[in-house]
Amino acid sequence: MKTNLILFSILTMFVLGVKGQNYNFKNVGDTLRPITVISFDEPTQYITILPLQNNIWQIGGPHKTFFNAPYTPPNVIVTDTINDYPINNLSTFELDIDSSLLSAYWYNIFIDFRHKYDCDSLQDGGYITISWDGGFTWMNIIDDTNAPFWFTPHLDNGGYGNYNLYNTSSMLYNGQHGFTGYSGTWIHSSMAWYNPSSKKKNKAFTFPDTVKLRFNFISDSIQNHREGWMIDQIRLFCIDMGDGIKEYTEGKTHSYFYPNPVRTTATFVMNRTYHDVHYELIDSKGVIISTSNRGTCDEFTFDRGTIPPGIYFMKLFLDNQLIDIHRMVITP
Repeated sequence: MKTNLILFSILTMFVLGVKGQNYNFKNVGDTLRPITVISFDEPTQYITILPLQNNIWQIGGPHKTFFNAPYTPPNVIVTDTINDYPINNLSTFELDIDSSLLSAYWYNIFIDFRHKYDCDSLQDGGYITISWDGGFTWMNIIDDTNAPFWFTPHLDNGGYGNYNLYNTSSMLYNGQHGFTGYSGTWIHSSMAWYNPSSKKKNKAFTFPDTVKLRFNFISDSIQNHREGWMIDQIRLFCIDMGDGIKEYTEGKTHSYFYPNPVRTTATFVMNRTYHDVHYELIDSKGVIISTSNRGTCDEFTFDRGTIPPGIYFMKLFLDNQLIDIHRMVITP
């Protein structure tokens, strides 16, 4: 009984401690690695304007009516610094996330940027595609289910931040989902992939050589005299989502899990195979509400079932020893 009271006291203090932390990545939150900032004010190896015919992406100071100033002076990347975008245009630039960045951000990659757009609504506009295989295949970011640790880019993650991205109802003339219409002001948009480096095999921690993102702008055959798309301050960073990954990477724990928050299921991954894997899920009052023995394994799936939303603690017993305690957030 005394042991249970001590454990409950520790868990209670943990709850009170994490309540003050900011996991809203729109404000960067608890950043685990230095932020990489691409401000277009100096040369960068991560941005390439593709050598396409009539590619109108340019880096410089904007001199238009709506696109009249950078978010962070002096430069932006914009669909022409002076002229409206032409008809029948496809313009693209790439953001290359190479192995040096992936190794720094292996447990999650958050990418955010500031932008304005002024386009013919539901016809012209901008969209973002991703390639996990060095540029051989591409998919729209909101259709990306290729990475098994994928962290839905266009949803609001149960209140943990609004991504301000387009969705499936926003369709451009070529059938792609994208930004379209008139933004009215600077928009702060974000996207995230959870543990993208573990794409091939989660326990091998193998990095793709390069993950590529393309920022594509298209226009149809009707001239509308609009200004296009302007982007500034692209940032890459990681965030402590409270799932134990930070501690795992520093060698303090033997497991991690994803995703967190949990809507339906979560996958727990151990650093090796254990012969006896047992867990207990405890609520904030110290009550065990779920328990299971998973036998011999190096990973397992937790099904939240009918467990109500809230903050919980997952105790992992590996080979008959209490090894890890993870904080778990369950959302509706």
